[in-house]
Amino acid sequence: MSRLLHAELLKVRTVRTLLWIALAMVLIILLAAISVAVSSAQAATAADDRSIARISAVAVVFALLSGIVVFGSEGSSGTITQTLLVAPVRERVLLAKAGVAVAVGFALALLAEVLTLLVAVPGASLDVHNARLVLVGVLVGGAIGGAAGVGLGAVFHRQGPGIAVALVWLLVAENIFAVAFGDRIKYFPGHIFAAAVSGEHASAQLVGTWAGIAGASLYAAAFLAAGMVALTRRDI
Repeated sequence: MSRLLHAELLKVRTVRTLLWIALAMVLIILLAAISVAVSSAQAATAADDRSIARISAVAVVFALLSGIVVFGSEGSSGTITQTLLVAPVRERVLLAKAGVAVAVGFALALLAEVLTLLVAVPGASLDVHNARLVLVGVLVGGAIGGAAGVGLGAVFHRQGPGIAVALVWLLVAENIFAVAFGDRIKYFPGHIFAAAVSGEHASAQLVGTWAGIAGASLYAAAFLAAGMVALTRRDI
């Protein structure tokens, strides 16, 4: 298993899409954090502190996309065939990719938090203590998002469809379903991950930070299980 992990780490270094994902995340965070830092508004309450810290939460989305790329890039390029010839136990391949994606997701989340704190804190006088649950949620959510992305990548087998479906679901589908499901929308994947990084208690819209982290873990496990089934049944 350690050899598989080492091989997957080497592959990550050669996937340019992951670099573009990281750069896009950095750009978005810098733009948001700088806008807060140069504004006249100060963080006057604990809610303000959490709101500013949640700038870094965008890392969870990019961690999800990175996880999809970790698996889907090999499906798109066709190199997954060679990978499975070298390591025919497909479950181990998926778990190795999930482990690498967890590390990548955590690293993206950590980078996002560092950038947010370095840029936004001086201008907004942000109290990190008030935002600690948000920061914990972002780190954990980033790691979980990476694993969930690998599951989605395995289901769709290619990074393009996987990324497209993930973005459409997060940006469009859940907003549409909210009309039909009302308060129950808080149990859908996007809202569960949003709860994990909210730093808030349960409300009508979100289940709360710790419940969100637990729910996100369950969703990631479900996506990985679905990916495992798809990978073992697919004739590659």
